[in-house]
Amino acid sequence: LLGPVLGVLDMVPNAIKDLTPTIKPLVLLAYFLTFDLLMWCIHHAQHQIPWLYHHTHDQHHHIKSPTIVVALTGYLPDTCLLIIVPFHLTQVLVPYGNFVTVFAFASIALWHLHMIHSEFHHPWDPVLKRLGLVTTHDHHGHHLRPKKNLAHFFVMFDKLFGTYVDPSSLCQLCPREKSA
Repeated sequence: LLGPVLGVLDMVPNAIKDLTPTIKPLVLLAYFLTFDLLMWCIHHAQHQIPWLYHHTHDQHHHIKSPTIVVALTGYLPDTCLLIIVPFHLTQVLVPYGNFVTVFAFASIALWHLHMIHSEFHHPWDPVLKRLGLVTTHDHHGHHLRPKKNLAHFFVMFDKLFGTYVDPSSLCQLCPREKSA
């Protein structure tokens, strides 16, 4: 209420204010591309700048093999910097969004972020892999090689910036043969 009077910037992205009841597929794709690129940049900085790593992301990497329960235990500085900041910037940078598209994006994104931190290989992982999307296996590779596989949605960002490691090349992630 006092924002316009005090000259305070309106921090609510326009997309949140548009209540048009249809999902906009191209905007949804733009949200994912923008969000993942912003997250990749921040995640890369966290792994390159020791002070930033220690004060925001170190806690996350105490876990070498993430589980579905551990995925629920966020560390506030890391969550703010790596998820909330790029989420808000995405809403500001991508035009023509609406509330329904933002809601769909947030729901799918948070679900995917949770799932790639689980210990399970999901039935949809082969489909994600064929589409060039990050799988549980890809992200587990990141926990074994912290400066690799920094993307959370699109493998292409890691391949483009030279930070991709094929998880099948990591012996810790290879299936163990059972002896008879």
